[in-house]
Amino acid sequence: MTENKHVARGNETGEEAHVTDPPVAPVPDIEQQRAELAETVAALADKVDVPARVRSEATVQAEKAKTLAQDNPQVAAAAVGTLVAAVVLVVFSRRRRARRLLR
Repeated sequence: MTENKHVARGNETGEEAHVTDPPVAPVPDIEQQRAELAETVAALADKVDVPARVRSEATVQAEKAKTLAQDNPQVAAAAVGTLVAAVVLVVFSRRRRARRLLR
């Protein structure tokens, strides 16, 4: 090797091959970098804010349920009936258990 960093080993003919510097990528505008950084920080903040994400998802699911109930009132009535039946079963089973413990 020679002293010059830009000169590579010789090729098969014995001539020295010159290595060119790699192309330099243009530096983005500082305002563009700030905007991209702000977007990234905002996205990370949204991702970390779990209560806000839960509220958002709850709102979406509530809207879906409202739409389903409006489009299919029978399904809504069946869901309400199932819920009422479950509550009645829980209440009766707790009362029965409480009576057994008192005896």
